[in-house]
Amino acid sequence: MEPGLSIESGSAIRVAVLPVGGTIPPPRLREYAALVARHARVDLASLRTYYSEHQKSPFAHQPWETGCLRLKFVLGGCVPSPWEDFQSSRKVLAVIGICHLPSSPDLDRVAADFVDAARTYPSALARRCFAFCPRDAQMAGKKRDDIIMFPPSDQQSVELHMLTMIQDLAASLLMEFEKWVLRAESTGTILKTPLDSQSSLGSEEVIKAKKRRLGRAQKIIGDYCLLAGSPMDANAHYTTAIELARLTGDVFWHAGALEGSVCALVADRMGQSDPVLEDEVKYRYYTIIQLYRRATLQDNAQRVSPVSFELEAALKLARYLCRQELAKEVSDLLMGAADGAKALIDASDRLILYIEIARLFGTLGYKRKAAFFSRQVAQLYLQQDNAYAAMSAMQVLTMTTNAYHVQSRKTSKINHDSSKEPRASSSDSGKVHPQAIVSLFESQWSTLQMVVLREILMSSIRAADPLSSWSAAARLLRSFYPLITPAGQSGLASSLANSADKLPTGTRCADPCLPFIRLHSFPLHPSQRDIVKRNPGKKEWWTGAGPSGPFIYTPFSKAGASSGTSKQEVSWIVGEPVQVMVELANPCSFDLVIESIYLSVHSGNFDAFPVSVSLPPNTSKLVLLSGIPTQVGPISIPGCIVHCFGVITEHLFKEVDCLLLGAAQGLVLSDPFRCCGSSKFKSVNFPSISVVPPLPLLVANVVGGDGSILLYEGEIRDVLITLTNAGTVPVEEANIALSGKNQDSVISIAHSTWKSALPIKPGGEVTFAVTLRAWHLSSADLEADGSRSPASSRRIAREGINPFLNIHYAGHAPCKSTSIVHGNTCSIYRSALKTCQWQR
Repeated sequence: MEPGLSIESGSAIRVAVLPVGGTIPPPRLREYAALVARHARVDLASLRTYYSEHQKSPFAHQPWETGCLRLKFVLGGCVPSPWEDFQSSRKVLAVIGICHLPSSPDLDRVAADFVDAARTYPSALARRCFAFCPRDAQMAGKKRDDIIMFPPSDQQSVELHMLTMIQDLAASLLMEFEKWVLRAESTGTILKTPLDSQSSLGSEEVIKAKKRRLGRAQKIIGDYCLLAGSPMDANAHYTTAIELARLTGDVFWHAGALEGSVCALVADRMGQSDPVLEDEVKYRYYTIIQLYRRATLQDNAQRVSPVSFELEAALKLARYLCRQELAKEVSDLLMGAADGAKALIDASDRLILYIEIARLFGTLGYKRKAAFFSRQVAQLYLQQDNAYAAMSAMQVLTMTTNAYHVQSRKTSKINHDSSKEPRASSSDSGKVHPQAIVSLFESQWSTLQMVVLREILMSSIRAADPLSSWSAAARLLRSFYPLITPAGQSGLASSLANSADKLPTGTRCADPCLPFIRLHSFPLHPSQRDIVKRNPGKKEWWTGAGPSGPFIYTPFSKAGASSGTSKQEVSWIVGEPVQVMVELANPCSFDLVIESIYLSVHSGNFDAFPVSVSLPPNTSKLVLLSGIPTQVGPISIPGCIVHCFGVITEHLFKEVDCLLLGAAQGLVLSDPFRCCGSSKFKSVNFPSISVVPPLPLLVANVVGGDGSILLYEGEIRDVLITLTNAGTVPVEEANIALSGKNQDSVISIAHSTWKSALPIKPGGEVTFAVTLRAWHLSSADLEADGSRSPASSRRIAREGINPFLNIHYAGHAPCKSTSIVHGNTCSIYRSALKTCQWQR
C-alpha cells in the first residue's frame, strides 16, 4: 500500500528527488526540495517552447490550452514497486538530482554519483541534475550537459530558472510518453503482475495470457495517456481495456482499467462540483471494490494477494466523499477497510492503512475514532525494536491525547492562554462551566485514559525522551491516583525521579504533578491598616474612611460591595511584605518532598520567597507563601511554582477549582483534599490585586499597661499613646478623630503635641496624652457582665460600647496634576478605651 492515495493519483507522474555529491546541510536540502516541489503542476500551454513533435502524437485529444501535467516529487526516492506494470503511476518516470556545490567541488564525481543513483530507477524516462551555489571556478569551467548550474542570485531569479527547468523536464516526459505509446501499440507489450508470476506455465495458462495481452496493453496505454494530461484519450483506451478484460475473465485488470476510467473522468472535470459525477464515481468505485474482492478470492491460493488494492480503492472513495454530509457512508467505507487489515501480510501495509484511516476520520471530525486508529499505528511502531520507531509511536500517541482529554498543558491552547492571562475577576473565576470540567476529567474514560498515558510513558522511555516520560508519569499520577495501587504510585514516583536524573537542573515542564494546591486565604497584614484613596479637592479627605469591616484591618475595599458586585480588590504596597495562604494535599502513599514552592507571578512586579515543605502520605498542610511587591501596577498570581521530583512546574489555582467542582458534581474520581482529611472548604476567589507606591506606616501603642487599661466608673486618667513611623515615607499630615459610642468619655487629646512633631520621618515617633473618663455602664451591660464567669468578669461586656480613636495620615501632598493619592488609616486597639465596674 501507498500513503496519501486519491482518485487523481493515477494521473500523477512520480519523480524521485535525490541528493547527490557531498553532504548537503539539512536547511539547504529543505530549501532546494521546496524549490522543486513548488512546481507540482505544469500547464501544457507552457510546454510549447520545449516540445517538438517528431511524429504524429498518439494523443489526439490533448487539451493544450486547458490541460496540465501533474508531478509527484518523492524526496529521497522510493523502493520500486512489483506492481509497476499494473499501474504506471507507481513507476518512477523521472529522476532529479540535487547537489550543493560548496560541499562537492569535483563536478565529475557529482556527475558519476548522479548516474549511479539514477541507475536504480530503470523505468525513468528523463533525468536532470541541478547544482546550486557554484563557485566562480566551477562556473568558468567547460559547460556540461549533464549538470545544470543554478548560480547565486535573488530568490525570484532562482525560482524562474527552476520553473524553466521543470517545464523542460515535463516536455521531455511528454515526448517520451508519446514514444512509449506508439511502441506499445505496434509491438504488443507483454505485461505481468506478481499474480501472474506465481501462475503455472501450463499450455492453458499461456493461451490465457495471450488472450489477455491486448486488454492489458490498452489499460497501460490509457495510463500513459492519463499521465500525459489527456483524459479523453485515456478514457477511450480504458473503455477498450474494460471490454477485453470482461471477455477474457481478467478480473484484476478489469478492476484496474475501471479505476483508471474513473480517474480520467475526475481529471477531465477537475474542480467541478456535480452530483451526477459524484453518483457515477460512487457507482463505479463500488464496482471496482467488488472486482478487487473477486480477484482476491480467485487468487487466494497465490502467495501474493491483491487485497491491498481493494483497501486502497475503499480509501480513495472515502477521501473523495469525505465531508460531513456523507459521514455515515465514509465511516462505513473506512471501517470496512479496517476489517480488511487482517488480510494484509506486510506490517508496513497495515501501518499505512491505519494511518490513512486515522487521517480521514480526523478530517471527518470523528476525533475519537481517529485516536483509536492512531493508537493502532503506535502499537505497530512499538513492535519494532528501535529508538526511532519508539519516537514515532510517542509522537502519534501524543496526537491522540486531545481526543482522550489527557493532553499536555503545552498542547492545549485554552490552558496555554489562561496561563498567560492575569487572573480574571471574581465574577469570571468563580464560574466554572460544567462542560470544561467534563472535558478535563471524564471518569467514565479513566481506564482508557490510563492506558493511553501508560503507552506514552513506555514509548518515551524507549525513545530516551526523559521530559516526555516525566510529563506522562506526572499526568498519570495526578489524574488517576485513586485507581493506582500504592505500589503503582511508588513506581510512578520512581519513574519521575529517574527521568529527572536525566534532565538538566532547572528543567521546566508544562504538566504539574504533586501536590494539589488551592488558595486558602489572605492573612491580615500585621500593620492593621486600611488604605484610603485621597481626593485633593476635598479638605477633610479622611471623612467616612473608617475601617471597612468587622476587623480593624481588611484588605478588601468597599467599592465592590457598594456597586452591587462581588468583585474583591486588594492593594499591596511597594516594599512591604505580603502573605498568601495556600493548602497543599498529598493523596498518595509515599512521602512527598517539595524542594521549593512560591507564588507564580506573571506580571513581573513581585519577588516571591520560596519555602520547602514535606508532606507525609495522605495528608494536607496549610502553607504561608510570602513576597514583596517591587513595582506599581496590577499583579497577576494564577498559581504557584513548584520544584518537586527534580522538575519545575506551575500549578494553577483555576485547574484545582475545576477539579473540586467536578468532585462535588461526581464527574471526578475523588477530591484530593477530602482524601487527606481536610475539612470541606468553600472556594476562595483570587481578588484583583494592585500595587500602590510606598506609603507611610504608623504603628500605635499604649504606653504601659501592656496595651490594656482598667478604669473604674467615673475615674479620670491620662493615657499616653506612642505613634511610630515604621515605614519608609515621612508622615506629612495626620488627623485624629473619634468614632463609636461614648465619645464624650474622651475629655481631651493633646493635638498640639503630635502636630508639632510633623513631619514624622521614617523611624521617628511621637507620644501624646489622651484624657479619659470611665463612663456609666447601663443595666443591659451589667446583666451581660453578670452572666460571665468570675474569671472573665473583669472584661468588658460589650465591645460595641467603646469609643474608637481613629488616626488618618498621609505622606507627601500630591501635585496639582495628580487627582488621586493614597493615604493610610490606623485604629488604636479597642481595649485602650474600655471601662468596667468593680465586681463585689
